[in-house]
Amino acid sequence: MPSVVDVFGVTALLAIFGYFLYIVYYTLDLFFLNPFARLPRLTEHEKATIAANLPLYRNLSVRKRKRFHKRVVRFRSRKKVIFHKEVTDRDHITLLLSATAVMLTLGMADFLILSIKKILVYPAAYYSPLTKQDHNGEYHPGLKTLVFSAEHLMEGFRIGNDNMNLAVHEFAHAISFNVANKLNVRSYIFLIGMRQIKRLLSDSNFNNRMDQSAYFRSYGRTNIHEFFAVSVENLMETPGAFRRQFPKLFGILRRMLNLKILSDKT
Repeated sequence: MPSVVDVFGVTALLAIFGYFLYIVYYTLDLFFLNPFARLPRLTEHEKATIAANLPLYRNLSVRKRKRFHKRVVRFRSRKKVIFHKEVTDRDHITLLLSATAVMLTLGMADFLILSIKKILVYPAAYYSPLTKQDHNGEYHPGLKTLVFSAEHLMEGFRIGNDNMNLAVHEFAHAISFNVANKLNVRSYIFLIGMRQIKRLLSDSNFNNRMDQSAYFRSYGRTNIHEFFAVSVENLMETPGAFRRQFPKLFGILRRMLNLKILSDKT
């Protein structure tokens, strides 16, 4: 009769083997080599919806658009989006959320963002039992959960150049957490960028220019993490103005996200 040690050993080996299979599956999925995942392509209507709501999509070459489309389909299939019963236009919202995540991670290998397991969508501003406050959106790293108000989410896409996009803001937080907690070159570059941003925020000349321009909304002054998320909103919506007014910060963010589509001529 097998001993307790034998049973434990077999269980441990099975757990290790199972984890190894998951890593292989995840890696294949990242590079679209997974033979078990055959997903429908984006429709022409869905592509047009993305183009109408994500200005940077129009800057992509034909080759990069194909890659973008594949990633959107994959991201959408892998994330659990839970809607409150009163939320409408669910497919539309899911598409825009997926496209936003993919646009922000277009220069990264890990576009599936492991720091997000599920996304909750309420019809309007909601009360969070965790923070004991009302919110339009938030990210919970411990729960790996993004939460949105559908009303405010869609408002961010309705006006494409006001530098206020809730989806971009919250995904920026999740990506920051995801990248910063890895041991690879991309993580190293990202952390260097955060240190450079911290130095800029302690520079009186930089702060004076921010005050005079009013380009960044004041909420970004809350802390460095909120400033990063607010800055990414600006980067996505008005990259040309960003580059002209704050070229150093523009370059830092472009390197952090590896967004080569944001050239010096943007």
